[in-house]
Amino acid sequence: MKYKIVTLFSLSIVLSTTVVAMGQTVAVDTTTVSTTNSAQSAAQNTATVAAPQAEVTLESLTNYQVNNEHMVSSGLPSAAHFQLLKDEGMSRVIDLIPGERGQEQLMVEALSLNYHNIQVEWEHPTLANFKEYIGYMAQANSADDKVLTHCKLNWRGAVFTYLYRITALGESELSAKQDLLAIWQPNQTWFQFINTVIDDFNQTHNAQLATSVTPQVEPLEQ
Repeated sequence: MKYKIVTLFSLSIVLSTTVVAMGQTVAVDTTTVSTTNSAQSAAQNTATVAAPQAEVTLESLTNYQVNNEHMVSSGLPSAAHFQLLKDEGMSRVIDLIPGERGQEQLMVEALSLNYHNIQVEWEHPTLANFKEYIGYMAQANSADDKVLTHCKLNWRGAVFTYLYRITALGESELSAKQDLLAIWQPNQTWFQFINTVIDDFNQTHNAQLATSVTPQVEPLEQ
């Protein structure tokens, strides 16, 4: 039996091979060579390249503030922020947010950091809250200890660190106030809390400490 092989080239670069046998034409194979293969491959490779993620820094932490060499305060940190703070030498976290805080405690303790929570109600901060804060701060007695005080926006934290600096540490009230007002100006509730803490300090230590902070002017109810 004899076979005749005929090869045809089309403009689309299609290679067609037919076999003519016993007067009949039988299609054996058709192979399409496409120049789009390399373009498709390049597109797939491009699709697998992930967009670069923004670098997490302490500047991205809400209302982050360095209060002094051993104290910083902020809004609510992420896990990445806690790691950065540990790298900066932080050894203790005081969380002023009320409610269930077990998830944060696990996150912080997984980094081998000390964790404390004080349930500070936004509408009702108490002298007992501040005394509990003093107790936790007293545990950071090493020269190498650094403490983070945080809440959601650093509004609670800014007041607590202000009060601790002017009472327990004896820092300048004007300097501490400047840091407080850089975060927020306390409303009437928190202004009263400031004065309650200072009055207790004065009575206990026979001192004459005073605040120069003024409260927000809130609109009268209609």
